[in-house]
Amino acid sequence: MELAQKKLVVFDGAMGTMLIAAGLKSGNIPELWNIEKPEIVMSVHQQYYEAGVDVVHTNTFGGSAMKLQQKGLSDQMEAINTAAVRLARRVCPKNAFVAGDLGPTGKMLKPFGDVGIEELVETFHRQASALLKAGVDLISIETMFSLEEAVAAVRGAKQAGDCPVIASITYNKTPGGFFTIMGESVEQCVSAFEKEAVDVIGSNCTLGSKDMIDLTKELRRRTKKPILLQPNAGKPVQKEGVTTYEQTADEFAADIQKIIHEGANMVGGCCGTNADFMKTIVNALSQSNGNSSA
Repeated sequence: MELAQKKLVVFDGAMGTMLIAAGLKSGNIPELWNIEKPEIVMSVHQQYYEAGVDVVHTNTFGGSAMKLQQKGLSDQMEAINTAAVRLARRVCPKNAFVAGDLGPTGKMLKPFGDVGIEELVETFHRQASALLKAGVDLISIETMFSLEEAVAAVRGAKQAGDCPVIASITYNKTPGGFFTIMGESVEQCVSAFEKEAVDVIGSNCTLGSKDMIDLTKELRRRTKKPILLQPNAGKPVQKEGVTTYEQTADEFAADIQKIIHEGANMVGGCCGTNADFMKTIVNALSQSNGNSSA
């Protein structure tokens, strides 16, 4: 939070995109690679740090006990999360940070599903506790499609310990504005997060970088808190049954500059982005700052 007062904070790009490039197959569990293929996960973190990012996310997006239970791995929750933190810590430079990643459980809340809010708070509390115990600097809640689940994650994280908490919602762009798939507006999400005393309010996934320019404007209008934007590398394209992203790193970095201009304090990437994307952003920011100084 102190760093954000001094400069724009750059987060990493996608973990999944990098692991797929390294051989992760459909149906494989990315979080298991923290134990089974640690050198590959550590290499991803290393590449992002070498690209110049300030913060990387642990490979724990699907690491809650509730999510792992769907694969019969709930009993390995703490081991998987602990291993993830250790891998990131091993390559983390002195002035950089490690964010503990909390993703959605894949469950629907009552009355649409069979999970209660208390169960969600507990599962996120357990995961956040494991991440904090292992040594993360902050908790980053991301890719939340439901405001209720996001709030449950915030409460679970805050119960786990005293550290900065980022909460990022995934929005769809509609003719009427930006909404979650549950129909919640930016105003509703920001208001709820401010009541929960979230430190940073953000958005990631689903939207490409161009659409996130307008979303940044909306977020900046709604809050004075720091905001984090992590777009996809454009819109997904299906080729022979495989999802790809065709935006170039230069195009992405140009849009990120506009996102920063509209008020983002922190930026990063989501699906389709990799270390080259982040390096391009860091270089573009460096050149921009150099020109400003001149």
